[in-house]
Amino acid sequence: MTAWPIPEALSPSSTSTFQNCPLQFRFQNIQKLPQPPSVAAVKGNVVHRALELLFGLEPAQRTEQAALAFAQTARTEFEPTYDITGLNLNEIQLDAFWKDCDALVKSYLRMEDPKSVNVVDLELWVQAPINDFGLRGYVDRIERDAEGNLIISDYKTGKAPREQDVDAKMQQLHMYAYMLREMRGEAPAKVSLMFVKDGIRHTRAVTEQTMKFVVTKTSALFKTISNACTTGNFPTKKSALCNYCSFKDWCPEFGGNPDDAEVGAAVKYPRPAA
Repeated sequence: MTAWPIPEALSPSSTSTFQNCPLQFRFQNIQKLPQPPSVAAVKGNVVHRALELLFGLEPAQRTEQAALAFAQTARTEFEPTYDITGLNLNEIQLDAFWKDCDALVKSYLRMEDPKSVNVVDLELWVQAPINDFGLRGYVDRIERDAEGNLIISDYKTGKAPREQDVDAKMQQLHMYAYMLREMRGEAPAKVSLMFVKDGIRHTRAVTEQTMKFVVTKTSALFKTISNACTTGNFPTKKSALCNYCSFKDWCPEFGGNPDDAEVGAAVKYPRPAA
């Protein structure tokens, strides 16, 4: 088997990709093969952008009118990009896409009053070493509550998970809490996932135990990733997520050859001209 370069740092979402399917991780994070944009991901990016602009205002200015205006601003920014053109939506589908984005912004506004949020940072880049590797990524929103405690909030535009699956979804946020503590010397008191489509918020406390768990679990995961890169052994993990994978054509689970992926993905998903 071919050995692959060991990444020096990964985002929490990348570690989640490895846990879901090591071969997909290789295609996506090691080989960095092209992928088409997805409706769900782009919709999330548009809503994130609208809310980022909203929270850039002074609290008193964070009105529903401003939020919907920023949804239009985000639309203007995204419309000419490959994120939108690469979706290959017809006029009716595209109109429905933008209406969904507006509806998600309105749904967020029913979850909380943005005027009441004491924002500390938006889309903050954080990073921290864990043994020989590093974690890195962007935090959607950092705020302080009425008691002055830090809270990390993350918006999700997809369907809220079942209650028994919430803690697994929280693992990435605890990684961000760890990075923020290492960078600033102050640990968040809580992490919060906001599922704006369903109007559901899940919050968990950040403790010394959760921070130790991040180090232990991430260290073990990085070691497994390192071994996979060294040996070239990236096994598949078949699941319902395969239905949303861009690399099924080259997956052994579906009769494909991973060695064909680099050429095949470049042909199937040509990168747009700069």
